Amino acid sequence: KITRITMKQLNTLIDKEAQKLLFIFNKSKLSLSTAESCTGGLISTIITSFSGASSVFMGGIIAYDNEVKNKLLGIPLNIIDNNGAVSAAVAEAMSENTVKMFNTNFAISVTGVAGPNGGSVEKPVGTVWISISYLIGKSIKTKSNLFCFGQKSREHIRKLTCYEAMKLANSIALNNNKN
Repeated sequence: KITRITMKQLNTLIDKEAQKLLFIFNKSKLSLSTAESCTGGLISTIITSFSGASSVFMGGIIAYDNEVKNKLLGIPLNIIDNNGAVSAAVAEAMSENTVKMFNTNFAISVTGVAGPNGGSVEKPVGTVWISISYLIGKSIKTKSNLFCFGQKSREHIRKLTCYEAMKLANSIALNNNKN
């Protein structure tokens, strides 16, 4: 199980997933943007650490604060207030608005509780929503997944989030290429 591997193993998996993403997106001529909260730009950092990222990755926004999610990403405050920042609704609005803002084929968004503090009974530390929005023709499709990584270090949760986000984006890109 992915949550039980060492940080060294996780770092290797993350690098492989990032290289796979660049290969798939380059081959398919897809573009990517990100909106990151709990990872604080780590997904963007990992992707851009590899040569060839500039032909795929257009940019990203670190929207850590709810006001930034509202003002920069255009997420209505009532969505944040009614669902909480760590929710499917917010993650989906983040990725959908990022596809539009950056005019990319794909956008990854993440929002979660990286810890070690800040969790609640409903959303304990390790709770993360990952959303991928992507263009099919002129319409935007969105897929979001909830991850409960459990009580791990902040770094471990952030890296697990990066890994799962890139893995999900790769899966969707590969499946859409087959159609």
